[in-house]
Formats: sequence, C-alpha cells, structure tokens
Amino acid sequence: MINKIAPYDIIRRDFEKVKETEELNTASEIAELIFIQSLEGRAHNGAGFFHKRFYVNTTIDDIVRALSLNPNDIKKRRQLLIDEIVEYVKEVIEGRPRNKLLNSKGTPLLGIPDFRHIEVNPHEVLKGIYIGGLRDNCEIRKATELRYEIKIGYGRCYPVNVDIMEDLGLDGEILAHQEHATSIELYKKDGLIIVPEKLSEVAPENIKYLYIRYALGPGQSDDAALVFTGFIYNKDVALGVFLADAIDSLEKYVLSYRDQDDELAHYVGENYLSLGVIMDEVYEIAYLSAIPEGKEEEIPDSSLRYFLSKDPQIGQCALESHLNFIQGKPYFPMFISYNRILSLDFYRYVKDKILELKKPEAVITSEELIKGLDRPVEEFMKRPPIIVKSGVPLKEVIEMMRQGGAEFIVIQAEDNTIKGVLSKNDLLRLLLERKRGS
Repeated sequence: MINKIAPYDIIRRDFEKVKETEELNTASEIAELIFIQSLEGRAHNGAGFFHKRFYVNTTIDDIVRALSLNPNDIKKRRQLLIDEIVEYVKEVIEGRPRNKLLNSKGTPLLGIPDFRHIEVNPHEVLKGIYIGGLRDNCEIRKATELRYEIKIGYGRCYPVNVDIMEDLGLDGEILAHQEHATSIELYKKDGLIIVPEKLSEVAPENIKYLYIRYALGPGQSDDAALVFTGFIYNKDVALGVFLADAIDSLEKYVLSYRDQDDELAHYVGENYLSLGVIMDEVYEIAYLSAIPEGKEEEIPDSSLRYFLSKDPQIGQCALESHLNFIQGKPYFPMFISYNRILSLDFYRYVKDKILELKKPEAVITSEELIKGLDRPVEEFMKRPPIIVKSGVPLKEVIEMMRQGGAEFIVIQAEDNTIKGVLSKNDLLRLLLERKRGS
C-alpha cells in the first residue's frame, strides 16, 4: 500500500517509541535531531508504527511539523553542527589546529563524548574530510564506475516543487528509485527542480528537498568508506570521512539547499596546500566503498543514527567498533546498520577485499598501506599464537586465549603436523551464532 505523507499521529507514536528504545552516543538534544531524520526513512519503508504502509513523500519537514516543533529552529540547530565542523577545518588551514575534535567552546563535534578523549592529527582529519566529501560526488562515482568497470549508482538532492511533481505523476519513490539522468534539464525547465534564482518565487510549503536518482546501482556503504579509509590510512582519516558523511546527512534539512560536504571538500582542496591527496586516492576509496552487485543485504550502510546507536547489551556503537577494528584494539561482535550485519562478517569482508586485489600497488596508491612491507614478518605479530593438540575441549582453548591474550590458536595432531588455525574472531563468531540459535 503506497500513500503520500504519513499521518501525524503515527509519526508522533513512532518517534516516542524510537526515543524510548534507542540510545545514541551523543548529547540528548542532538540525538533528537537525528531521530527526527530517521523517521523519514521509517515512513518510506513502512517500519515501526507505520506497519508496512509506505508513505514515500514524507520528508523531514513533515516529521518536524507532526511533532509540533519549529522548522526554522530545527534547521538552525542542524546547520550549527555543520558550521562547527567547517570552523574546525578553517582553524586548521589558518594555522590554529586542534588535536581533538572539539568546537571553539571545547564541546565535542556532533556532541559525541568520545571526542573529548581521542587525540587526532588535524592534517589527517582534513584528508578524510576531503576524500569523504568527494567520494559521494556524482561525477566521482560516474568516473569510478568507468575506471573499475563496476556499477555504483548515483544521484543528488534537489528542492522540488511538489505541485508540479504531482502534476507530472511523480512521487518521492519514483524520483529516488528510477533513473532520471536524461530528464534533469527538462525537470528544471518544467519547474519540478527549483533552480536557485526561482526559489523565492515558490511558497515554502510547496518545496520538498528530495533525492533524484541519476543512475541505478547498489550504492556505496558509509561503513565501508570509513573502515577502508582507516585500514589504508589511519583512524584520523577515517574520522574525517565520518565527519563528511555527517555533514551529508545533516544538510538534508537546513535553511539553504546546498551540497555542503562537497563544498567543504573543494574548500579543503583549494586552500590546504599541504593536503597531499591525489585524485587516484579518491577514486580508490569510492571503489572500495561501493557495494558489490548482489551483496546489498550483506554489506552495512549505516546512517548517522546507526553509527551512533548503542548496542544495549555491550554499550558500544558501530563507530566505536569500527575505530577499534581500525586500530587493532579489542571490539565486541555486534549487529550494525539497518540490515543487522554482524560486524565480524563485515570486517572479514574488508580484509578479504584488500587481500583479493591481485596487484594492490595498482589499485591502492596510498603509501600508508605498503610502508614497511620489507620488514620481517615476525615483527607484525602482536602476540605469539597458542599451540594445542587435537581433542582439547573448546572451553579450555578459550580460557587459554583469554589468559594469554593470543590472537590465534594453532591446532596440532599427535605427530605435530598442523591441522588448522583458529582466530579469536572465528571463536567469537561461533559462540555468537550458537547464542543466536539457542
């Protein structure tokens, strides 16, 4: 069943339910801004109290009005979060870098409390903001498709005149999920897409900021963008990618209709002379972030809400887990993104994706990845493995790993031949699957 805009009473009930059942790793007033946006997708997909009724024309503005909130106030609060990231970038470029992701008042960017304690290299953060802001650009995606012979898909948001949209027999579902690349100029001519100089001529209540798809494809994974970048470079570059993605999310409901993550990326590229990033690196991350065809349900693509949503059992969010994985720190297995992907499976995908590249030097140009590969292999072992004989109970093996802090167990037969190797992640995944099956 497809309707246009969700009834306000259903929006209110769903909003209260989400607030009651989820905790985000950010300040409560910022969590509210994120929850408001998440209801747009829930209405489109018929989730929660929408009970599989698909209200495909519901926008963030509809959510805000249903909750009796002031649209301009919400837009200003969201823009302020973007402005604080922009200010951080400008301070670095102007020679006043901060080694923590804090605003000028010492408050964490995006209200994320962990940022009070994480020290960063500002140069690397700007590198991530540059790569993260550009990799979502339509032209970058199109060029990446041609370069790597893959399909990604792309589009962008436009202010849309809803009266003309209805006259043309279109809706949010059609605009977002069918190809419109050849119709964009016609849509501008017909007034469906409102060009900047015409915005003042259209009543605000008749304008919706909607995504219009140019080309079909599986899309990109924001989780993959963050983790691959951190894996290839470091956590600080990954955090820059995360900040760019946050801007891309927040800009969907602010006072001006602009592609602000793309704008900031170009600002960094034009003004930060020591950036040291070439376009090949941007294409690489766009490629690695792309969801392979047929794997749409296997690769997570977290929204800002899902990046910060805490697992109630372990108190960890996906952003924390990703950063720990990048840095080689312990992390708890958890389900991430809206499609509930097990983090262990996703991290294995990331490692396999790197290893399966036959010629890494031809695909990954970043020196960070290949630096030091002439060192002896034993230098890369964090802890020696534990060697056990066949037949040892799994319980004893887990206890040996726990006490010794080993990452791997080598299983030997009685004649000392090696029968196999188990990693700590293999054991964690096994235990988690047994728990889910019980």
